[in-house]
Amino acid sequence: MHNTFSAAELTSRIQELTAKLNKDNISRTNAYKRFFDRHPEIKWTLLASFVSRNAGWSMTDLKGRLFELGLTAFQQKWLFLTYERANWLIFSDAYPQLLLYHWSKQLGQPLFHLLSSFGVS
Repeated sequence: MHNTFSAAELTSRIQELTAKLNKDNISRTNAYKRFFDRHPEIKWTLLASFVSRNAGWSMTDLKGRLFELGLTAFQQKWLFLTYERANWLIFSDAYPQLLLYHWSKQLGQPLFHLLSSFGVS
């Protein structure tokens, strides 16, 4: 691969960073935006940051007055958890692919053969 680190080390590094940035919706939103700032040719990452931000607003709205009137606390909790899990799953799938793209560019060689290490779609 590259004399700096092995495929196993890169895979581990990508898994660790993905897990770290997938801790909450704010972290995910910021990660997508930072990736777009570094790689503006991957335009959908800007859209992903907007979608993630909007999901966060929807999650916050569940605690607002309108939803408190129309939903039980149990329903609010489960809707929040549904948003959270969906966004967590999407990021778990998408972000390792983005990082492989990043490292492929950095190292000047395609690394997409490592995709199977991440269980991505």
